Amino acid sequence: MDKNGYKQVAPQEAIELITDNSTVAVSHASGEARHFYQLIHTRATQLRGVNIYGANPTQLYPCFQENDLSAHINFDLMFLNKSVRQTKNIPHVQYVPSHMSRWSRHICSSAARKKNLSRDQNESSLLDIFWGSCSAPNEDGFVSLGLNAVYEAELIHKARIVILEMNPLMPFTFGATLFPSNKVDFVIPQDAPPPSHDAALPEAEDLKIGEYVAELVKNGSTIQLGIGAIPNAIGQSLSSHKHLGVHTEMINDAIMHLTKQGVIDGSAKTIWSGKIIGAFAYGTRDLYQFMHKNPEIELHPASLINDRASIAKNYKMTSINTAIEIDLTGQVCSESIGHGEISGTGGASDTHVSAQFSAGGRGIIALRSTTRDQRRSKIVPSLADGAKVSIHRNDVDTIVTEYGIAELSGKNTSERVRSLIAIAHPKFRDELFFTAKKFGYCS
Repeated sequence: MDKNGYKQVAPQEAIELITDNSTVAVSHASGEARHFYQLIHTRATQLRGVNIYGANPTQLYPCFQENDLSAHINFDLMFLNKSVRQTKNIPHVQYVPSHMSRWSRHICSSAARKKNLSRDQNESSLLDIFWGSCSAPNEDGFVSLGLNAVYEAELIHKARIVILEMNPLMPFTFGATLFPSNKVDFVIPQDAPPPSHDAALPEAEDLKIGEYVAELVKNGSTIQLGIGAIPNAIGQSLSSHKHLGVHTEMINDAIMHLTKQGVIDGSAKTIWSGKIIGAFAYGTRDLYQFMHKNPEIELHPASLINDRASIAKNYKMTSINTAIEIDLTGQVCSESIGHGEISGTGGASDTHVSAQFSAGGRGIIALRSTTRDQRRSKIVPSLADGAKVSIHRNDVDTIVTEYGIAELSGKNTSERVRSLIAIAHPKFRDELFFTAKKFGYCS
């Protein structure tokens, strides 16, 4: 037993703690429990009825490749990525449609159902095991969950057994990520750098989109950004802004660069003034170093960060997300290509809708007008067969492409159609207008 109260074990010992009918929550993305993912398939065939909850695995681990584990384990994933998209024909891996603000709640309700408990029962042992990642303990005996608080910071308190992969390379962050080391049951040494993501380089179209979005972001605004080339381009275009704040589900490299440039200082924020607030971080190793022991940054659960009332309290809250396609009436799909689910709802609706209830706030969807090969318009008469509606047309606010800005909120169908066609790629505009007239959307 360590002086901090936990027992250090080998990964192979820890995996044996999972027994039949266990409910297990596993940390995600940059803070994912890699020993767990690397070993669970070796234990799976000895088990029955194990339910595992997680999100965003960064690798195609063996447990996502074997298609004969359905009788043994079941993965409920709250968000997909390229590592697990091909698991659509593997029945033990399932996606759970859910707003990020409700991930923790839905995991709890599912675990309660598996245990034949009431869905609103708030038991401390609702989960059998929480398996996550953490930093080394500080001088006060606390570890930090590092780069993740989305559901991790809540579910760790609802587990009978807490297993953490302790990593000296994990940034020590503040907020809800702090956890007493004497409440940890088992620690597994880990010394690999946390999963990282190189910043995508913006191209000409992305940079133009960034310029248009920057026109909509006012000095003193609080912003939310996603990941990818377009958010990075937006970050570049905001370099001359002043006194921006951050209230975002994901902290990325663009936020780091704007902070170092003095653009982000949080001085105009109405809640958490002066703080960069997020639920998790994903980006380069430079970002992780920037976050290490940085008192200006706090991570909190998505149930709080993406709570609509909390978001709306921010003055000039500006939510900026992207999408796969948008139909002429304003329905936004950001999570599937037709029937093929490629990501998840995440916080797109949470943030886009909530920002509009902020004083001076705005919800922005920024996307290229076409696919990268320019063969298909992303502004379409109808969403593809099977496409999932991520943001309802009743909730949509502002759309931006490299051809301009379309403000849709409060407009009738005909006005929306004309606004969206005006920012579509020129070679598709005539066809879109012809189809819109055919559908009776405009004359």
